[in-house]
Amino acid sequence: MVKSVWATSGVSSAGGEVLNRPGRRRRGFIHGHLALFAVALFACDSRSARDLGELIVQDSTYLDPETMLPYSGRVLRHFSGDEEGRMFLEATLRDGTWEGELTIYHTTGRIRYQGEMSGGARCGAWTENENPVEPESVYDAIKEDLESIVLYPECPEK
Repeated sequence: MVKSVWATSGVSSAGGEVLNRPGRRRRGFIHGHLALFAVALFACDSRSARDLGELIVQDSTYLDPETMLPYSGRVLRHFSGDEEGRMFLEATLRDGTWEGELTIYHTTGRIRYQGEMSGGARCGAWTENENPVEPESVYDAIKEDLESIVLYPECPEK
């Protein structure tokens, strides 16, 4: 795996390093559109994901209620009481534990958290957006995108 030469500075409240990348352009814009594409792609096949609320949690492991075995597959959760069916969370579980990409949204549809999970723990670069509203100026958007990148320990190779 290639090591990054980007400079890091600061520490997030979650313990990861904040990554500053000069010249980085509109990461939030691109990720936002990719996330919408992914939602649209998976929305076409309702069998491809399960509502997280249907699963049973036992000792931090998500179980299929029909078999009581650890669940593996895509999971979704919508904002409760939201008549528009807006997505709150989309992720993947493997053997009942968070594994792969996990995305959590603000009620506005903007990404709140997005990154990789391995064995139930965050790893690699994450987007952690506190602001539910997209900034109005390009400068503010780029600044916010840079400030929202947090590094966790490297993800294990698959």
